[in-house]
Amino acid sequence: MELLRISKAGRTAACGLLLLLLLSSCSPLEKTPEQWFDFTWSGLAGCDELTFNGLAVLDRGNQTGQGESLRYTGELRAHRELHMSAQPAVNAALLPGNSLRAAGLTGDSGWSAKLYLADGIWQTAVPLEEDALRQGVARLNPLDQLEEIRQTSHKHITTESGAARGTMVLRIEIDPDEASLRLKERLLSEMHQLGEDWKERLIDVPPDQQEALQNELLLVWTAGNEQLQHMLGQMKAEPVYHLTIDRRSGLPARLTSETVVTYLSAEGKEQQEVLRIDNQFKSYK
Repeated sequence: MELLRISKAGRTAACGLLLLLLLSSCSPLEKTPEQWFDFTWSGLAGCDELTFNGLAVLDRGNQTGQGESLRYTGELRAHRELHMSAQPAVNAALLPGNSLRAAGLTGDSGWSAKLYLADGIWQTAVPLEEDALRQGVARLNPLDQLEEIRQTSHKHITTESGAARGTMVLRIEIDPDEASLRLKERLLSEMHQLGEDWKERLIDVPPDQQEALQNELLLVWTAGNEQLQHMLGQMKAEPVYHLTIDRRSGLPARLTSETVVTYLSAEGKEQQEVLRIDNQFKSYK
């Protein structure tokens, strides 16, 4: 009888242990940070519709006062079509020397474009929209940022403590060398596209004025390209992302980032810029 009780107790203990192991193996807490990111990205990749609101703020280390800021929204339709619009945040367009204002992103005009996903890359839907300004703002697209994080070879992902109930937060550090190379490639591509863009627009200029205007624009573009090449020579980018995940759905609730960029000015002085971005997702379908 004693042996029977011991045997029964042993089976009960074994069943309890197996149940505990089973629950442990199914628990989302057992996912590594990398697995959480892959799980979240897979869920996001399966969404046909969503919306996001974003705010980007650019601070220059050698300046004081409020930085330049841009508010933007995005709506994903049919899985591969993204409509984005943006304009300077309140009062930002009134700042002296604001490059966003100089670019024409003011008032009701703002900026808008339709992007589409092809081979893992978000592109503008109309070739004439592929100018430097639009491509620069399109880089704020958080879906593109998450795709770039996924494709990055060298990254370090950890979990942050103190996340709000029902969520978890991943901290994602991108290798500075790889981040710098990717940013350089994008900026050089945008500069090249800018040159191609004004060549196309010369078609609308009267023939007797085309050559003179082309020579003038070429001088401006060449000077800008040389300055960009100089700035990129020793440029270093250090991005850090924080991805907030809804534990119930496994989908992103928020993506923030801080990218510190260091480069040499035209005068050879070290400059630093910090771009802070905050995206919030909703309306998943």
